[in-house]
Amino acid sequence: MSAKNKLFLFVFLLAISFAAMKTSLFYRARYLDAWHQLRQQQEQANTLKQRLDNIASLDKKYVLQLQQAKQSVSQLERDVAAGKLRLQLAASCRAASGTAGMADAARPGLNDAAKRHYFDLRQGIVTARTQIAGLQEYIRQQCQP
Repeated sequence: MSAKNKLFLFVFLLAISFAAMKTSLFYRARYLDAWHQLRQQQEQANTLKQRLDNIASLDKKYVLQLQQAKQSVSQLERDVAAGKLRLQLAASCRAASGTAGMADAARPGLNDAAKRHYFDLRQGIVTARTQIAGLQEYIRQQCQP
């Protein structure tokens, strides 16, 4: 092989190795970019999963509290209906006109519809309080930076 051919072969191999090195650096940079992007997405997915787990925990906590409160109101209603407990009211009786007899001596109290409304209102208040407390805790935990 002549010196000219050896020089040409050397330059050719040098050009090919330079092109290969340039190509490998290009693909290495693309690989590193993709790897960093994947890591960011994994971190975001982990953060999202943790937030969803926290939200599920909050939901479970307040659903349980709401169920317990509803059971408590229902038990109170059953106890009042069975006569175990009574509703205490601040009430006064007006004096009846005419002669008062024993029939007028009944205690003041609520009729059945008023009792039903009382328990419905009580149930609504318990539900609203529990939902508000749950939303406030959600905002404190999830919406604050």
